[in-house]
Amino acid sequence: MLKVFLVDDDVFVRKGIQTLIDWKNYGFEVCGEADNGEDALDLIHQLRPDLVITDIRMPVLDGLTLIERVIDEADHPPSFILISGYNDFKYAQSALRFGVQDFLLKPVDQEEIHKTLQCVSAKIIQKNEMVDYTKNQSSASVIKKYLSEEINQSISARTPHPILNSKQFTFAKIEVNGMELDYPQLGPRIEKILNQYKGVETIAFYEDGIGYYCIVVTDQFLELNQLTLYIFLHKIESQISKCLSLPVIVYAGDTVSDVMALRQSYHAARDRIQYKYILGDKTLISSNSVENKEVYYIDIEHSHYDQMIEYMEENNKELIRKQVHLMLELAVSKQLAKDAVRTIVNRMNHEVLKQIKDADRYDPDISHFKRMVIWDQYPLTLNQLDQLWYSFLSECSELLNELNNNRMKGTIHHIKRYIHKNYDQPITMKSIANEFYINPVYMGQLFKKTYGIYFKDYILNVRIIEAKKLLRKTDMKVYEVAQKVGFNNPDYFVTQFEKAAGKTPSQYRKHLIDQYG
Repeated sequence: MLKVFLVDDDVFVRKGIQTLIDWKNYGFEVCGEADNGEDALDLIHQLRPDLVITDIRMPVLDGLTLIERVIDEADHPPSFILISGYNDFKYAQSALRFGVQDFLLKPVDQEEIHKTLQCVSAKIIQKNEMVDYTKNQSSASVIKKYLSEEINQSISARTPHPILNSKQFTFAKIEVNGMELDYPQLGPRIEKILNQYKGVETIAFYEDGIGYYCIVVTDQFLELNQLTLYIFLHKIESQISKCLSLPVIVYAGDTVSDVMALRQSYHAARDRIQYKYILGDKTLISSNSVENKEVYYIDIEHSHYDQMIEYMEENNKELIRKQVHLMLELAVSKQLAKDAVRTIVNRMNHEVLKQIKDADRYDPDISHFKRMVIWDQYPLTLNQLDQLWYSFLSECSELLNELNNNRMKGTIHHIKRYIHKNYDQPITMKSIANEFYINPVYMGQLFKKTYGIYFKDYILNVRIIEAKKLLRKTDMKVYEVAQKVGFNNPDYFVTQFEKAAGKTPSQYRKHLIDQYG
């Protein structure tokens, strides 16, 4: 049975979670509990649980600090699930960067936590299996030590292993793109593909975070399989992509002739991930791919963020989609690094969530909210990011539109009264929008939705009605009537009056005189 430890300063929450969940059904047993982070830290070190479920805000030591301390101090830290009564975007983002499995809000939905436990259980079992596997796979274990600088030259001489007999080493990162994948199964499936080659003991393969797998290719391995380095990397990318039916990118570091220099190859492979978006559809990124290319860590113009907010206020899905495309295309054309693209997306998301918060609705039921909070923890192609980002912004747009509609209904009625009071002035949609501090396009849409008539047509109708009154009750000349009801051009007034009344102003007056004397 896997062991779970509960941390919450509310005893009723702890007891509720402990008694209401069928832990055995998910392969867990509750091994202990604590009401503050400091006591929890000591007990976690003693009991060595596989999973810790903790609140964020607690006395003495809060949940995030507890997680950080456990990760720093434990040899094999447990998995974590955060539960909080505070829907805090920043907390959720920070927690997920620590590797937290999920972020749940109080009161916890029973079905939601059941699904989470089912998923977490499978991940922990796979994680434990991978730990055991890594111990048994001495090539990966030896390579990791070289990468972590735990081995010096003298110790290396006393660490015989077939992989160390090689003369050339190349570090590469294999990136599997996508979210909500069956990650516990990806590593073994890739390993199965590698095992089809000869001399697998002369390469090292291991998992390195969500969606990333490391491989160290040696000259021995390539000779045994009669392959060149780039042919092998292209081949393995194609095989993995076909097997998983997912986009795969391989980042190759520079080949080194001494295992002690392998860290240089590792850093080169890692740095080449930053070229991911600007190199389009390339599935193998190596030194040749990035030669004479630079990536930049800058931002796009702020006007693009403002434009997106405007389209969202109008709830214009087509323009939102185009703006998502535009912002990502700009990032590519400006040769922005992957991390710079991440900053752009997160900055836009923060601005959108602030708009929602300002509308007194910071806990929206947005199906893509959690996915968007953690999107940058997963490798995504530009197309995958485009689709996810649009889906999130589209849902936020609908919510903002709903909130703004509720808030603006009263304002629209004020605008109608304003028109009736000031119809003789040079009123435009823009001037009224400025008067009431709202977006003019959005105001026009809401006016039409509320009164069933376009804004300009409504003003015209009001002016024509007032003009008829003046033609009936006064002897003012036509051009004087035009000016009196807000028309600067008498000819335009005559044209519009005839369209509305079926007669020119003069004909309308004459008809009244003939009819009533």
